[in-house]
Amino acid sequence: MDIDQVLAGAVAAGASDLHLQEGRVPLMRRAGAITAAGDEITVRRDLLDWLRRRGKDMETNQCLSFSFRFAGNLRCRAHWSFEYAGLHGVLRILYPLEELPPDEDMEFLARLSRLQAGLVLAVGATGSGKTTTLWRMLSYLNSHKACHIITLEDPIEYVVSGEKALLAQREWQCHFDSFAAAVKDALRQDPDVILVGEMRDRETMEAALTAAETGHLVFSTLHTQTAVQTITRLAAMGERGQEDALRYRLSLSLRAVLAQQRLFAGGRARICREILVRTPAAAQLIRSGKEHQLQTLMQTGGADGMRTMEQALRRCGAAR
Repeated sequence: MDIDQVLAGAVAAGASDLHLQEGRVPLMRRAGAITAAGDEITVRRDLLDWLRRRGKDMETNQCLSFSFRFAGNLRCRAHWSFEYAGLHGVLRILYPLEELPPDEDMEFLARLSRLQAGLVLAVGATGSGKTTTLWRMLSYLNSHKACHIITLEDPIEYVVSGEKALLAQREWQCHFDSFAAAVKDALRQDPDVILVGEMRDRETMEAALTAAETGHLVFSTLHTQTAVQTITRLAAMGERGQEDALRYRLSLSLRAVLAQQRLFAGGRARICREILVRTPAAAQLIRSGKEHQLQTLMQTGGADGMRTMEQALRRCGAAR
């Protein structure tokens, strides 16, 4: 099997993911549904040979994650692992930002990009477009402002050349071993903006907050579903007995939470986005541990750019 040819077919079909499982025909996810991407059974030898051509060796690893360039300016994020049925690879296809449909909230995202300091979070399930949203803001900055942007990623998904901005992209397990340590190191490099690929633990969250508190604009992601859930999760990530202090810090530094869902209609993907913006009222609710009341604030906060997910779904014509 020519895996590159199968991948090219998935790209031509507009797929988001290609699944290569030993002993099965290739499958792709297109418009949210999994369908066949070929009719030839996948064999281990073809998979291992494809990996070796990219300098990867599954014979000494139980799993692998990496990104690679494909067909010119296209990139893919790959994850490979062994399972009961054998070797299984999932290739996430990362289409160039300029080839994606325009973001309906781009004016608001540009406004967030122009912030001088603070923490901006994109949250949602895997595949909801969190990284793409953050890179839309970084790309706007790159083309509009002379500044220093440092990204800390796992893996690097979009390779971007500096335009007006000085842009430094660093990858986990290639350029650094700890997100928390990498954030602290980045602060010594005169940054204006720091992208933290994911706030996976307390140490990374604390480092990102410190960066935001010391005059830097910090973008990051979390695997939470709503803005309210995000505040609760962040507060719970702190040390026991320090929840109130952490809520106070969040109330000062958090600038926005973008909670996303990707919906498909007519073969087209749309991002439905709940938006929480830090206002004095929102900051007070976060500080006092009453984040459940943020839902009401978002319902009535349209003038500040806020909306609930229910309002977002209605806006997308997909209320349910």
